[in-house]
Amino acid sequence: MPEYPDFLSLDCKYSKPLRRFLRLNNVSFLQWRLPRASSFEMRRAAFIFTLALACTHTASAQFNTELSPKATAAFNDYQKTIESQFRWQPRYPQIQPGEVKVDPIKGDGSIVIKDGLVHDWIAATVVPGATVDQVLKVLQNYAAYKIIYTPDVTDSRAISHNGNQWHMYLQMVKKKVFTVVLNGEFDVEYRDLGSGRWAVLSRSTRLAQVEGDHELPVGTGLGFVWRLNAYWLIEPRPNGVYMECRSLSLSRDIPFGLNFAVKPFVTGVPPESLRQTLLATAQALRK
Repeated sequence: MPEYPDFLSLDCKYSKPLRRFLRLNNVSFLQWRLPRASSFEMRRAAFIFTLALACTHTASAQFNTELSPKATAAFNDYQKTIESQFRWQPRYPQIQPGEVKVDPIKGDGSIVIKDGLVHDWIAATVVPGATVDQVLKVLQNYAAYKIIYTPDVTDSRAISHNGNQWHMYLQMVKKKVFTVVLNGEFDVEYRDLGSGRWAVLSRSTRLAQVEGDHELPVGTGLGFVWRLNAYWLIEPRPNGVYMECRSLSLSRDIPFGLNFAVKPFVTGVPPESLRQTLLATAQALRK
């Protein structure tokens, strides 16, 4: 049986984060002080936790990568294909007011490409009592994104605006094992589909990771989000407004042997962020 280091000492520097880790896994800290704490399974869990914690402090040295031309080309091809197939019809026509749907477009939502992963998810809800005009007002209030979508967005503003075309800036914070700060710029197009229905196409034009007080060169860093697009469908319903958002993003692939540390961020953040965006937008409509 493998031996794992003992990280259970009360004066261990990892004791506070370890307590949180145990709480999330429904194990009391006292149990770790009992004889059963020496079991292989629990020591293995402690070892994995501490290794993951150490990885977060050495992430730059361990995990930094670069966006490859092949990954960029594959994402561009995928984006072009799906955009050519848009028919702007609701995916969930029978969804009920207050219900929230979040699903992968196919499989588990992650598509393997050369040197990366494409993440393709869709979410929808119906907000009772709200209107299409109110949704558009919220989505176009870019200066307020840092309030509406906090804590995921920490800074926001419109850079330029010409009719139904916008260019805007967001600073985004993604947390899941790692904490990643990104500066992003987006082209946003609003399309009037008629009959009170609208489509909104948001495509990232620049994403740069922030490390300390400076930006890393575009296409470098941890590579957890290299491209980020969103496609909204907004239409009136007798009892409110239907909002559907499809999220399309590009990330690095998962390094061999580091699934436990990298996979939760790479594959977990896209659906979680999409759900949070939809819920935050719905909440803003209720104010």
